Amino acid sequence: MFGGYNDYDAKGHKIGESRPGIFGGMNHYDAKGHKVGESRPGVFGGANHYDANGHKTGHSSKGIFGDWNHYDD
Repeated sequence: MFGGYNDYDAKGHKIGESRPGIFGGMNHYDAKGHKVGESRPGVFGGANHYDANGHKTGHSSKGIFGDWNHYDD
């Protein structure tokens, strides 16, 4: 409704959701509503991803053809 989205598995069961954060990032939650991580805008574009303890887990950036590339840390 306000820029968030739900995540579903291949069988259509809800496994989590993401909601916008206060400073432009996204907060990620599991199906029970527990925060499991967040994504924040990167300095050079894209997004940096962190687990619930604040440890960096990866990075996403747009590719040449407009698709998104996801990398683990």
